[in-house]
Amino acid sequence: MPVFSQLVLFPRWQFVGSLLIGLLIPAFASPSPGMAAPSPQPPNQAEQEQEKFFESKVRPLLVEHCIECHGPEEQSGELRLDRLADFQRGGGSGPVVVPGDPKASRLIRAIGFQDNQLQMPPDRKLPDEVIQIFTEWVRTGAYWPPGETEGDEQPVEEMSLAEQIENQRQTHWAFQPIVASEPPSNEQILSHDSATSPAVAELDSISAIDRFVLDQLAGASLAPNPRADRRVLIHRAYFTLLGLPPSYEDVQAFLNDPAPDAFERLVDRLLDNPHYGERWARHWLDIARYGDTKGYLAGNRETRYPYAYTFRDYVINAFNEDKPFDDFIVEQIAADRLELTGQQRSALAAMGFLTVGRRFSNRTHDIIDDRIDVVTRGFLGLSVACARCHDHKFDPIPTADYYSLYGVFASSQEPAELPLLGEPQASPEYEAFLQARAEKQAKVDEWVEARRVGTEHELRSRVADYLVYVANTLAQYKQGKTALQGKRGALRRAAAKRWQQYLAQPAESLDPIWKLWHQLAALPADKFAAQAASKLEDESHDQVPASLLAALREAQPQSLPEAAQTFGERLEAVYAQWVEAVKADDSLTRLADEDDERLRQSLFAADAPTSLNTQQMLVHLDQAERNKHNQLQNDVNGVSVTHPGAPPRGMVMVDRDRPIEPVIFRRGVPGNRGDKVPRRFLQVLASVDGGQPFEQGSGRLELARAIASPDNPLTARVIVNRVWQHQFGEGLVRTSSDFGTRGEPPTHPQLLDYLAAEFMADGWSIKRLQRRILLSRTWQQTSELRPDAAEQDPENRLLWHMPRRRMEFEPLRDRLLTVAGRLESRIGGRSAMIHQDSPRRGLYAYIDREDLPGLLASFDLPSPDASQAQRTETTVPQQALYLMNSAFVIEQARALATRSAVNIPAESPAVEVSQQRIQRLYQLALARDPDEAEMRAAMTFVDPVSSEANDGEQKDVVHTAGDSLDPWVQLAQVLLLCNEFAFVD
Repeated sequence: MPVFSQLVLFPRWQFVGSLLIGLLIPAFASPSPGMAAPSPQPPNQAEQEQEKFFESKVRPLLVEHCIECHGPEEQSGELRLDRLADFQRGGGSGPVVVPGDPKASRLIRAIGFQDNQLQMPPDRKLPDEVIQIFTEWVRTGAYWPPGETEGDEQPVEEMSLAEQIENQRQTHWAFQPIVASEPPSNEQILSHDSATSPAVAELDSISAIDRFVLDQLAGASLAPNPRADRRVLIHRAYFTLLGLPPSYEDVQAFLNDPAPDAFERLVDRLLDNPHYGERWARHWLDIARYGDTKGYLAGNRETRYPYAYTFRDYVINAFNEDKPFDDFIVEQIAADRLELTGQQRSALAAMGFLTVGRRFSNRTHDIIDDRIDVVTRGFLGLSVACARCHDHKFDPIPTADYYSLYGVFASSQEPAELPLLGEPQASPEYEAFLQARAEKQAKVDEWVEARRVGTEHELRSRVADYLVYVANTLAQYKQGKTALQGKRGALRRAAAKRWQQYLAQPAESLDPIWKLWHQLAALPADKFAAQAASKLEDESHDQVPASLLAALREAQPQSLPEAAQTFGERLEAVYAQWVEAVKADDSLTRLADEDDERLRQSLFAADAPTSLNTQQMLVHLDQAERNKHNQLQNDVNGVSVTHPGAPPRGMVMVDRDRPIEPVIFRRGVPGNRGDKVPRRFLQVLASVDGGQPFEQGSGRLELARAIASPDNPLTARVIVNRVWQHQFGEGLVRTSSDFGTRGEPPTHPQLLDYLAAEFMADGWSIKRLQRRILLSRTWQQTSELRPDAAEQDPENRLLWHMPRRRMEFEPLRDRLLTVAGRLESRIGGRSAMIHQDSPRRGLYAYIDREDLPGLLASFDLPSPDASQAQRTETTVPQQALYLMNSAFVIEQARALATRSAVNIPAESPAVEVSQQRIQRLYQLALARDPDEAEMRAAMTFVDPVSSEANDGEQKDVVHTAGDSLDPWVQLAQVLLLCNEFAFVD
């Protein structure tokens, strides 16, 4: 029976109030009165995501499929779809979209061909994936960026584009050079003449961070909260640095440490703890849109990434080793260009940052767009992908800049075989992997060979169909689009193309029978019959087999397609003769008739379109065969995905032999090619690298170094702000992936620049930055809400208190496993199905883009389809119901209850045993001892008879059915559900 149902059977349940405010409204509901609510997401974060979706997905489709008939030049049905005002007005019949309701939207009905009277585009139905994008757009509100007046046209400005870029470079705070201001002095802070000004003695002992914060607080006549007690600080530090709870013994040791530097030493120990890398890797994986699969791919193709985990492990190690962040940047973008050797090759795994994203059904332009977005949002805090179809409407990023970066990534490719991250070590596991993989590969090779033999037979049996097709594609015979069809069914596209290429070769390089083909193909279509008869009677064809000439003369073809039919039928007859002959004598090597043997040899020649090697066979597969091949190949790849002996490989990119010279795609349409652009860095940041075109291969290494340059005003600010965000719940810039003109300005601009400058001076060290923040009084404040301060600064922008934090799903789940004694401490390795009761940390969850477990979605795990700067925080019933009723949580409660009885002498009096178990439960679950009221309430529940004997008060206790949980398990689950367990002060 669920815990909730059992608890309501106790009418005088004593510790609903004293023990657990958060039982009936569990830990994932709103906090109790007097408790800080979770920090809200930045006001325009959702709008930014909607804008990105529109600009990168919806607008390109509107341009490609709709604007021709519903744009500036033509407005079919009085509908124009290139401007916001026209879109909102709709067509002659009114609006075409009902935001939030795809079923009621005429646009969705039209493109889905749901209405026989209205089907758009009229000549064909759009691909399902395109319809899905439009449907999702409408479902989420049909967002269209505001401020447009002329659609795709740019407003007329007095300044040129270059002048506009320079103007924003000079005026927008984020593009200004980083200037490390001196922290406010005592005199400056006290000059505000505020009643809340601190004492001079206090000012002499605070950090530079505190001086910047106090200066603004004093200016607003606000005082900071007092310092939190040690119990709060150790829990807070463990949560932010490790994502794990301290043990009771850890807490007691810290509380009893008399040294003034006890907290400083605690911070150092936590920064050196290998679980630190796990905690902070998860934050970066949100930015990197980490996933273990590619998303939807047609044709039964393998969608798993066998080596995505190597990128995650690289990030863990990078944080643990305190890899300088500038090196961290370069390795993730261009590790392949660093000439790594030996153990250094492990850094090749860093490039998963580029390659673990969604594959968008293998649409190259969307894949590149995703990579541009993750690099520019992740490192620069700029939405460059919004310039795919037009100049950015708010930031100084012209479309030319987008396609400059497009050229960088289009000049890179993923190799056919990913590189090993080190030499595999001989071991039984590795040998077993090689054997398992070889067995699966043998099945693939056997199937492909069987299909190769079968397809060669098919091609040699249908020569006529292919030759007729080739004849009909020649200019003098072509009438519109030639169907890929023969008399005996559909043709293989690859085979037809190969025949075209083969017969297009110079006649001198072909067998004599094809020289005759060339002569016939050169005849004008309207004179073919007469001239062909004369040509066939010419005695110069002495090298053409007599049987073929005789067949052509007898057929008297009136056109090249008719001649092609005769050519093919004669070759097919020879092949059929050969098949029968071999059946009778499998040792046969040639036909007896010399003319027929020459025709047979033309079909069996290695370069003939009817002969296939293994690679050519793979190209010739039809869709059904390709699905089967993909299925067999998936089995091979599956060994690399799952086998413990598979050596790790890096998901790298490498430069193409010849870099792409990019051009602008007008309106984002690849077929509408515009001006050439160089591969280079963003123009607004041209001062970083001089604005020179990239010259080293694809330019990825030059791009990475420009991003990681200390002269770049964005990079250090962006990462410092991200670290601050994960320490305080909000960044100094609350739009942490948008430092552009629509993003929020920093609440403490001088503090942000001071930290960015110190960060670079410290060797781009994340750990030193963490230490600097944690040792500040600002971070060490209490989370108490003071009514006067909350009224003046309800969003805590002035940092007058430390926000109370609700744990994300991963640390909450990790804490459940920790207190149950079941958490696996192993670091790194393959992903695990944590929604199926795996004891691994939440960091290692297997992220399937097409089948994200409902558990993860319910607890706000971010979508792996795009870079996510900040997680949303929802309060939905599924969260509370899971914590109350799931088998996983109940199992941890059972394990916790069992642990509470360990090492308690069995001969002790029953009351003492119960008291010791309750005390141990609190120590394991909450790392503290219960107070007197909690002890009494717990005793009343688990041992009501002894409690009655002790206090003389009659208790009304209703016992549940025999299948109920043990009272100790119920008590353990109560502690796991309380707010104290899920919130950190």
